[in-house]
Amino acid sequence: MARRPRVFAPGLLYHVIVRGNHRQKTFWDKRDFQAYLERLSRYRKKFGVTVYAYCLMPNHVHLLVEGSNEPLSKFMQGLQQGYTQYFNRHHNKVGHLFQGRYHAIVCEKDEYLLALVRYIHLNPVRAKLVRRPEQYLYTGHAEYRGSNGAEIIDARMVLNMLGGKRAYQRFMTEAIDEGHREEYYEVEDQRFLGSERFAAELIKQPVEKDIARTRKPLGRMLGALVKKLEVDEETLRGADRSWRTSRARAVVGYVLVRRLGYRLMEVATCLGRDTATVSSLLSRLGERMGSDNSLEAKIDGLVQDCLE
Repeated sequence: MARRPRVFAPGLLYHVIVRGNHRQKTFWDKRDFQAYLERLSRYRKKFGVTVYAYCLMPNHVHLLVEGSNEPLSKFMQGLQQGYTQYFNRHHNKVGHLFQGRYHAIVCEKDEYLLALVRYIHLNPVRAKLVRRPEQYLYTGHAEYRGSNGAEIIDARMVLNMLGGKRAYQRFMTEAIDEGHREEYYEVEDQRFLGSERFAAELIKQPVEKDIARTRKPLGRMLGALVKKLEVDEETLRGADRSWRTSRARAVVGYVLVRRLGYRLMEVATCLGRDTATVSSLLSRLGERMGSDNSLEAKIDGLVQDCLE
């Protein structure tokens, strides 16, 4: 069955669920959790996304976010690809970390905002990882309580609706024994959580295009990258092996293959190299990114420029 396109409009509330590929763990240690949270903070600022709740479980992630004028896919691509690159470098892995396409359920805000904040932050309790939500370090619960948090959550609306931090704590405690809520997953038209009227109105909204399916032609993307890097396209294809040209060649290949999903063979042909040579370039660059934050930031900036 063909995948249904995602609905897009500024201000929509999304319950996003991302699972590990083949149910594998996506977080192995404290450093992994922190790396994901750092990227969540970075990309929610970059794309103007409001985060109301999050929960990082060992093999999946829950996010409750309000979209901005940018499609949700841009925010999620930066977040997921950025963390996957970190994870593969840190643990010496290759390939996909997360399971295919993430789920993004559009939720009726007035009806479900509070319920989903509570449900997501109680996920570790339902999974019996802890007895109380404050014992689990990788959710947005601490920020609502006013204790040290990652400054990711925008708590104002929820706290105003409930009547403050103490009321929030009571709200959480009332449902601490609540079990799994299947109705939050088995939703209208596989996309909407809300009334029939809400779903009917959303269907009228524009759909969000799949970035992978609307990619620019490879030649055009290559031209944009070399312009940003201030290097001549013919030089990249030529015999020049100077440090500056070799680095630019590696950066271009890395962005196109590892971050934007173009095929290695096609990129190698564009660069006038064989696939083994380009693959080696990308591997060495990926290793350097593990110890060079400025290089990683540069790659992230080039990716976002290409997507705009």
